[in-house]
Amino acid sequence: MGAGESTKAQARSVRRRQGTGARRLVRIDAVEHDPKDQSGEVVLYQLSEQEPASGEWRNLCQPDPEGRRLGFPLAGSFTQDGRYLPPSGEAERSRLLITCTGGAEGKCVRLGYKPWGSTPDGSSLAPYYQACVRLIRADYCGDGQGHTRNGTAIDIFDKIGIVADGKVPEMTFEAAWAPAGAVCVRHTRLPDILDNAMLGKACPRLADQIGESCDETKPALLFNRSVAR
Repeated sequence: MGAGESTKAQARSVRRRQGTGARRLVRIDAVEHDPKDQSGEVVLYQLSEQEPASGEWRNLCQPDPEGRRLGFPLAGSFTQDGRYLPPSGEAERSRLLITCTGGAEGKCVRLGYKPWGSTPDGSSLAPYYQACVRLIRADYCGDGQGHTRNGTAIDIFDKIGIVADGKVPEMTFEAAWAPAGAVCVRHTRLPDILDNAMLGKACPRLADQIGESCDETKPALLFNRSVAR
């Protein structure tokens, strides 16, 4: 099954380890190039997982914003506090995680922040990838705790020409982001989950970086807008 296949692939079963060391049976049902990736580096897979008890095959991924349920392997791993660890050394190069197009890890790759790639000036995109995962999850403190819900609309942009500012009329500036989480926050995404006052208490380093002074002039890698609620 070559990387260039875009038609229905022959079902193929592979075994995948969980973090517990247990094995899970996963079937590759179809393969296609990611239409959003002009370089052809990202290949998407339709994956099914076999239920141990019933033997029934079920899609491994939840629907993404387009309603598709696809995934792909990504070299490296994530820690419990949300840090992305790229592969290093021969032993680590075989370590892969399966990410779905509906998850933060997959969305950030498809936006163009490939952790293995480079910025227009030749710098590594890995810090941008890490900042993007924090942003999408609304992981303001950078501790692995997200504060958003599936389906919540946001507008992401940067200053290096990968994703332009869409300036959606109903959205206002939310936060500026770095690999360790938010640099500053004008308003939290979903105040019913976490409001500005709660954020200041939960994340002391941001206590004096919350409010109207937060804007896109802050030194950060990524920025986003969302609907102020």
